[in-house]
Amino acid sequence: GGGLALAVQSGSEVDKQRKLMVLVTIGHGVLGLLNLISGNFMDGLFDLMGAGIGYWGIREEERVQPTMVLCYLVFVIMDCFWAILTSMLLIADVKQIEGPVWRRSLFRGLTYASVFFYAIAIYVSYKLYKMLQRQWDETMGGIEAGNPYNGGGGGALGSLGGGSGNGGGSGGGFPAPGVVNRGFARLGGSSSASGAASGFKGQGYRLGDGKRVGGR
Repeated sequence: GGGLALAVQSGSEVDKQRKLMVLVTIGHGVLGLLNLISGNFMDGLFDLMGAGIGYWGIREEERVQPTMVLCYLVFVIMDCFWAILTSMLLIADVKQIEGPVWRRSLFRGLTYASVFFYAIAIYVSYKLYKMLQRQWDETMGGIEAGNPYNGGGGGALGSLGGGSGNGGGSGGGFPAPGVVNRGFARLGGSSSASGAASGFKGQGYRLGDGKRVGGR
């Protein structure tokens, strides 16, 4: 998949939060299936889609994608809003549900319960996103600050939804897709980035005249 992919240290706080979000996305998928059974097809399909996005972005500790975590966060915020609205319509007896009694009861129960589930999903995904953002800043901030291609100087990250990094990052301050390769940094462990910025090896030539200018 495209976009920035980060590796998190196994057993770190970031990894524990990732595993918690994995459980949340699995529960979200179950909620989607139950919504389909209750006849709430639109919400069920959206639940399955959101659960898939969230799970796919965090399924491997070696490939955590902050952009997809942010997408999932936006997804569950919208889900929570609509669940609250639907609950209010049901309580006011404005929304009518068709079908057998068991299906109507399941529809109501899932709608009310989903409000609390989405609130938990918002908290878990937001916390993971901020942890990834903070660890990235601590791990790669110095390297990014000195990178002439990022304009030099300044922190690598900004706040959620309004990154201040000079690299024009996506996902609230992370670099744009393709700027950093997979495995460039391991988060939650050592503050040094393995595999980052090694010296030039080979023969150097000046563009235009083909003259050798050095190298290793």
